[in-house]
Amino acid sequence: MDSSIWHPLGFLARFFNLNFQGFGDLTTNGFSPERMEWDSLFFNAGIYKLLPFLPDCLKETEILDFFAAGKPKYVFAEVPAEATAQIRALAKAGFSLVETRLHYFHLLEDLPAQLKYTRFANTNDIEPLKRAASGAVNSFDRYHADPFFSKEDASRYLETYISNCIAGFAECVFVPDLKSEPASFTALTHVKDPVWQEAQPLYRIPLTACLPSNKGWHYHLCLAALHYVKNKNAACLVMTTQATNRAVIHNCEKLGFKLGSCSHIFSKSNQ
Repeated sequence: MDSSIWHPLGFLARFFNLNFQGFGDLTTNGFSPERMEWDSLFFNAGIYKLLPFLPDCLKETEILDFFAAGKPKYVFAEVPAEATAQIRALAKAGFSLVETRLHYFHLLEDLPAQLKYTRFANTNDIEPLKRAASGAVNSFDRYHADPFFSKEDASRYLETYISNCIAGFAECVFVPDLKSEPASFTALTHVKDPVWQEAQPLYRIPLTACLPSNKGWHYHLCLAALHYVKNKNAACLVMTTQATNRAVIHNCEKLGFKLGSCSHIFSKSNQ
């Protein structure tokens, strides 16, 4: 299979002239785990991301030796659904499926009109949005579905993520413009991947949540994000969700998003 499709933005090459050659080697020979420093510190364990690999070069002895040495380790890999040979290799090496993802994109054409008012979140919203992040959990997301992570740590991770988004990790976070405290949000980031052309800005929705008290607001917050990036002369907005999240999938289709690709998250640990 062509190594270029390993890139998470690979499906966008159908619409934009992306320079994958400048990104470097996208496929490695065998077992190549890359340590995730922030995640390792947060979960107090060695968290690694497995780089794309050639399945014929994956040696089980290397994997066993890696997990046998040192403190608890956790390795995950995101694999396109088309990569059946890589999926077989991961299964044979003892990796388990923990999440199936759908990657949607919007080219920002023919946007529906905004019907409800939204605003940007600020530091006063951190605590209620932390409650929204941990309270509106999809039990099939990567962290809650994987037994390596406790439910408490998985929820704490989401709370920390949205806190960091408000503190500047995200370009902005949309919340309902209501008198009551917000119980839903949609975060928005500007993608600065070296493959992407800065002349054609790309934005991504990395995290969104909606408690029952804000029922229906997910649609309006994502619509606000679409209008925001269109006004920024963006080329595209991408959003990823679990294949089990029917509510988000429904809103994606209603808002005019199109399905770009499907991928699987596999993991293996020695805990």
